[in-house]
Amino acid sequence: MREINFLTKMSALAKELKVITDIGTTLGYTGDKLRQFVHDERMRMDKEKEHERQRKEAEQEAERLRKEKEAEIERIEKEPEKQREMEENERR
Repeated sequence: MREINFLTKMSALAKELKVITDIGTTLGYTGDKLRQFVHDERMRMDKEKEHERQRKEAEQEAERLRKEKEAEIERIEKEPEKQREMEENERR
């Protein structure tokens, strides 16, 4: 399974590189300038992916905190109920 995932990722990277190279060639880059264009585009894409990953992590953390806060509010709201139940049990 790991091998299939690795091969799939490598295939996707190869296709990505091919597309970037084709774009660079279409823009008229050749030789060292084409290599530099490909390098710069890959770096830009990697930065975009990293920003997207960080954004998703921040969203997940915000959601986790929201749920945690909701659970705390629910717990606080239930405390008076538990207190009343305890008082009623003590009276019996």
